[in-house]
Amino acid sequence: MRATEEDFALIRAMLELPYLIRVLDADIKLIDGSKLRTRAVLLRQLDRLREEARYEMRELRQKLRSRNIKIVKQTRMEDKLHAEYVCRGHHDRMALMWSRVKCDVEEMIEARLAAVTAL
Repeated sequence: MRATEEDFALIRAMLELPYLIRVLDADIKLIDGSKLRTRAVLLRQLDRLREEARYEMRELRQKLRSRNIKIVKQTRMEDKLHAEYVCRGHHDRMALMWSRVKCDVEEMIEARLAAVTAL
C-alpha cells in the first residue's frame, strides 16, 4: 500500500522538526548571550517550545512505527533535503526545497508562539 496524504504529512513533519529544534537552539544561544532585560522570560518560553517539539518528535516516531513507515536515509543537498523512506513495504523518496522548509519552520514557530500568547 502506497503512502496516503496523512503519511506524507507525518513524514514531512518528521523531516522538518529537527530544523525547528535547531532554530530554537540557535535563538536560545543568541538570547542567552545578550543583555536583554526580558532574557529570562524569553529563554523559558523558547526552552518550552523546544521541549514541546522534542515531545512531538517522539510522538511522530511512534505514529510512523505504528503505520509501518521508516525514514531510511536523509541527504542534505545545496537546494533541498532529500529523504528515502519505506511505507508498508513500498520504497519511495521525498524532496523538500530548503526555502519551503524555512517557511514551514517559521510557520511552526509562529503557531506555537500564538498558542502561548492565547493562554
